[in-house]
Amino acid sequence: MSLQLRTMRYFSWILLVFGTSWFTELQAQDPSFSQFYANRVYLNPAFVGLESGITLSATSRMQWVPTDRGFRTSNFTVETQLPVARLGLGLHLLSDTEGIAKLRTRMAGAVMSYTIPGKNSNLHFGFEARMVQKDIDWDKLIFSDQLDPMSGVVSESSVVPAVEKVTYGDVDFGVVWRRVGDWRMGKRRWRDVRSQFGISIHHLPHLVNKNAQGNDSFLNRENRIAPRVTFHGGLIIPVRSFSGSSLDVAISPNFKLDMQGYKFLNSKENITVGTFGMYTLINSYYLGLLYQNRQFAPNTLHTDAFIITLGGYTATTRGSSGDDPRLFFGVSVDVNSTGVGPMAGSVFEATIRYRIAPEGLWGANRQRSGRNSKRILDCKSFF
Repeated sequence: MSLQLRTMRYFSWILLVFGTSWFTELQAQDPSFSQFYANRVYLNPAFVGLESGITLSATSRMQWVPTDRGFRTSNFTVETQLPVARLGLGLHLLSDTEGIAKLRTRMAGAVMSYTIPGKNSNLHFGFEARMVQKDIDWDKLIFSDQLDPMSGVVSESSVVPAVEKVTYGDVDFGVVWRRVGDWRMGKRRWRDVRSQFGISIHHLPHLVNKNAQGNDSFLNRENRIAPRVTFHGGLIIPVRSFSGSSLDVAISPNFKLDMQGYKFLNSKENITVGTFGMYTLINSYYLGLLYQNRQFAPNTLHTDAFIITLGGYTATTRGSSGDDPRLFFGVSVDVNSTGVGPMAGSVFEATIRYRIAPEGLWGANRQRSGRNSKRILDCKSFF
């Protein structure tokens, strides 16, 4: 058997297996951001409207671009806080393009949150309702029935898309708890620790109802959208040895756990990705190192990565309550160590956020007048 013939048959077998899995049991995964707190509305809709005024943010992410053009994701949000009504409102847009065939997913959502304030803590609830549209360049795909073992692609495929675009509605729900206060462990005491913990459920209708409307199949098959559950949390612990100096130093351990699939909270059958690590915060800037993997330990069978990220606030204005941060930036790079390996290329991500917060906007002055009572905690006190 000639080398060309063996190669073509092997290639045909690969395409046959891939094509079969693509249209039957392949489980899709939502885009994931390395700077998950920089993309807080995507992480959890309960985060919308955390800062007073109007906040605009944008993120660009490029993943494994050398490998068949990889994944390119853009995220944009505009949000505002209505402190008198304890509401947060926002508009969330996302575009994701995958591979040579340019499988493109575009989403537009309206987001709302409600805050129950306490003396030293807040409980936030959030919803996002959105429309999703997907399309693909079908002509860029090659299937096994198109291949001739001697001359290559010679015929049209019998696989024909039933629709060129699919559109459906979707809903997310999330809860976030935030607190400022002292923490004790035995005789040890940490002052002014900022903590938060949250859970978000994405594609909620498909979790509570297996017959929910929403089909992303181009062949008109009854494909159910895979729900995704995200747990996230972290602490900001001030380093007291720098108190009294010009440096404001803190350490911040954080984690995120994504579980996406049809078996609720089943880590073995679902796509499960964990991220955990540490940030060091110095004045208005931070530097972080995180580890990401399907398991919280190195494993050559899974793609893992070390995430290096830095950012901070680069512009502040002087307000009635002191320095008021307005412009935020964040950049990160993921370096693969196992799985797809370094040949796939790294993952690059950049985020910018700007807050428009004139005095008195949306009742901000009335919110600040009761500083010692129950209130919405200042977002700038959290990472």
